[in-house]
Amino acid sequence: MMNIHLLKNFMETQSVAQIPYISYQNLCKSSKVMKGIFKVFFPTYNLSFDDFFNYYPLLGFIEALVYQTDVEVEAAQANRSSMSPFSLWNRKKELIQSLLKELNLEHPTIEDALEKMGEFFDLESQVMAADTITHADITRLSELRSGDIRVLHHTLIQMLGKPHRPEVFELFLPLEVISEFADDIISYKKDVASGHYNTYWMFERLYGEEAPYYLKAEIDRYLNLYEEKLKLFSKNEYSINLEEFSKAFNNMLNKFSFLSNANLICTTALKGFQI
Repeated sequence: MMNIHLLKNFMETQSVAQIPYISYQNLCKSSKVMKGIFKVFFPTYNLSFDDFFNYYPLLGFIEALVYQTDVEVEAAQANRSSMSPFSLWNRKKELIQSLLKELNLEHPTIEDALEKMGEFFDLESQVMAADTITHADITRLSELRSGDIRVLHHTLIQMLGKPHRPEVFELFLPLEVISEFADDIISYKKDVASGHYNTYWMFERLYGEEAPYYLKAEIDRYLNLYEEKLKLFSKNEYSINLEEFSKAFNNMLNKFSFLSNANLICTTALKGFQI
């Protein structure tokens, strides 16, 4: 596990760590993701409430920069700006890379996850500007959209000094993607009104009234993938609290029970969601 006192010392003395880059607005927007990180990742890795505040500064900084890029990309889409989404993200990516280097937390898996975020911003903008879209575009974006979670996950793993095992990330993927589906169903009307990317809306553009059935098929595909990965997973080998992770996965499905039925998906998108 990384020495937290060393981390705090770097945060106080190094150049990137000293310069303000993020806004209050982006911190507020990133808080939802950070809540999920705390509720899912920390119990899974047997980390406490107090541990969260040791790791939050770096994780929160990264997530706030992701949201800042999202705001800038959406503004560029609305204004039909010639500014490349990839270049908007590259500015933030370089800040993250510089800070990780200062903190001695660089790792190829983090680099790869950061690169995929650039692919996400670029492809999303292409899809939003296109007259026609494909099923492959939607499914690719479905996985790329939760890429910020994987950046945070890999960063946390690096801070903990644990190995970056692909099997662990494959187990987490269905939860990340299905959570994005749920958020998009809930925010469907707001996203359409504001012209922001929304998975349900994209399926609607492609399949019309059949959209909820195609989205339900994707949800089922990831549920099956989760069951498949879970059966092959050895909690002893990977040193994670599998019971806590499974509980978090089931809690998500219980909270968003509308995911169980195509008609409920459609009704929730059109009428809203009450907890």
